[in-house]
Amino acid sequence: MFENMHLTKSLFVDFCDYPKLARWKANNPEVYKKIRKIETEEQEEHIMAIGQAVEDKVKELLEKRYNTTALDLMPRFHKLKNEETDDDEVFIKAELDLPKALHDTIQAIKASQPVLYQPTFQHWDCLVRADFMVRNWTQYDLIEVKAKSWIRKDITDDGEKKPIWAIESSFINDVSFQSYVINSVLQANNLWQLWSTYFAYLNKEYIKQWNIDIYQLIVQDKAWEIKEIEAVQRNKPAKVIVDDSLVLPKEIESQLTALRTYISLSEDEANKQFLRSWTKYLEYFWEDKAFWTVMGMGIHHSNASYVQDLFYQGRYQISSLTDEEIDGFNTNGQNFINRYFEVKKQRSALIDTAKISEVLSGFNYPICFYDYETISIPVPLLDSTRPYMQTVVQYSLHKYYEDGTMKHYWGLYVGEWLFSKRIIEISENNNKVEYECEQVVVWSFKDLSQLFLANIWADLLTSTFIVWHESFENSRNKDIGKLFPELADQYLAINERTYDLKKIVSDGYYFDTACKWSASIKKVLPVLVPEMTYDGMNIWRWDIAMRALYNVISGKVALEDQEKTIKDLLIYCWQDTLAMVRIFEALKLLIK
Repeated sequence: MFENMHLTKSLFVDFCDYPKLARWKANNPEVYKKIRKIETEEQEEHIMAIGQAVEDKVKELLEKRYNTTALDLMPRFHKLKNEETDDDEVFIKAELDLPKALHDTIQAIKASQPVLYQPTFQHWDCLVRADFMVRNWTQYDLIEVKAKSWIRKDITDDGEKKPIWAIESSFINDVSFQSYVINSVLQANNLWQLWSTYFAYLNKEYIKQWNIDIYQLIVQDKAWEIKEIEAVQRNKPAKVIVDDSLVLPKEIESQLTALRTYISLSEDEANKQFLRSWTKYLEYFWEDKAFWTVMGMGIHHSNASYVQDLFYQGRYQISSLTDEEIDGFNTNGQNFINRYFEVKKQRSALIDTAKISEVLSGFNYPICFYDYETISIPVPLLDSTRPYMQTVVQYSLHKYYEDGTMKHYWGLYVGEWLFSKRIIEISENNNKVEYECEQVVVWSFKDLSQLFLANIWADLLTSTFIVWHESFENSRNKDIGKLFPELADQYLAINERTYDLKKIVSDGYYFDTACKWSASIKKVLPVLVPEMTYDGMNIWRWDIAMRALYNVISGKVALEDQEKTIKDLLIYCWQDTLAMVRIFEALKLLIK
């Protein structure tokens, strides 16, 4: 099965990270994608597009720096003719023309081409397609592109965490494998080996204004050296060794031997070598486990190793745990288990009416329930934004008055291309309330921030603002204040008057096993408000909304689909804030 299989850098990195991951990739790609949270073809294409966008900017930078055009050595597909017919135009499949790509790469190096894009190398069963190679006198430098805004580990310096320490091990494994294969091929062809290895990635401090400045956007960081840096730790100057050394060829060969053996094992044989699932991938293994097991609890991340030990001993039913086993959990875990037994005993949810009443009675009307949707992309699309900045491009706001009436406001930034539309009527939505203010914002996304303030202006210093998971909205408000100092006081005032409704569940004031140990609004809503559901919605999750928003703003949505996509986005965000309102109303009924 594995005789014709190529060992790639990604397979090698996965094996070094966690051997089971490499085995899934080689034997069960669908499971591998699920573990990596790649659930749809659209999602996979989006991830690839993100990486390509950064690669394109590095290519542009290198071409300007070296005043040349990068030689594109990307392997091409060629069509295979149907041998059962004489018709030359009938083909049965396309196949990667690997021999041509390998040949063209060596010829380009012999011809001293200054910048190589996607050169391809094969050493035995190991296959590498590098991002860039740049001529450095008689040799070449390897440049690995990362669609990241960091590649180094954090270290404490002057009381702050700064990413100035050694390069992350997975990235070192990546370029070590590439260097090993490339140098082996170069040596076999009597060519000079690589001179240096660099990473090209995004400058997280870069703020876009007008056109992208690629010299400021892209950072180039050298690996394959040991150096000493100065830092201030515990109020004292300190010298720290930064070791970016690549993995030695002999060690890589040893790892490759282990990799070949492991991915060829049967599942039972493989599991004997690596029994535990490891914390990083618990969600995949236990996502379908019943909530009355220790894997289904909201505590398994903080008790991961202990929970795994219980699981592999067959001791995962909560009701069968001994007192000694319960004592093995941390305080949070023990509280969850004790609440479980209480719910089971009294056959109803645990409701701390005093605490809930104290929280709800402290709200000032009109209560402003609001929610943000954002885009986060590597190469900034909008002025005043940074790489991967969570940029607010949509909001929904329900104002809830003491008599139970509501006003709803929403805003959506669509970029400059939709300048002809400012109002969209959503008559088919069943969630409309007494007053609706529906607006589409164009030109600058700052206008959206100002529109939100206009919607709450009269209530800014008196209302209570309600969100679900406050760290997200509060962080976005701080970001807006930093980008636009003239709006900072107002947005910080919102944070000061914010309450996270999720806390009533996460702090245990309301505890029902039907929520499956989760404080997610998607888990709590069906329990407290069973008549309200996200089922059947075209956009029903934040990551789907994020991709749709990016496509709308960047003009990637076909003209005939624009209004439908916008309506789907608005209904999704609308649902999120109304869900908080309905949960609030349900809680009020519980404490009467």
